[in-house]
Amino acid sequence: MFALAAELLFWVVWDFVLSFVFYFTGALLLYCFSLGKINYSLSPARFLSRARVRDRSETDKPFLLGFVFYISLFVLAIWMY
Repeated sequence: MFALAAELLFWVVWDFVLSFVFYFTGALLLYCFSLGKINYSLSPARFLSRARVRDRSETDKPFLLGFVFYISLFVLAIWMY
């Protein structure tokens, strides 16, 4: 029973908190590097209220960019250690 609760808690944290952090970071990076030409919504309410569709959505690019950014920071930290 404890394992089920722990797994459920992990997926809630991953789905709501980490996915928004990755999306927000990616959107911010896209905005900064494109000098404001590419603009994604940075509102958590808008991100969390979007319909989850299996096809490509407008949040794919910022989410993946944010995910790659944090993975690269992790790899850099390991490499520097």
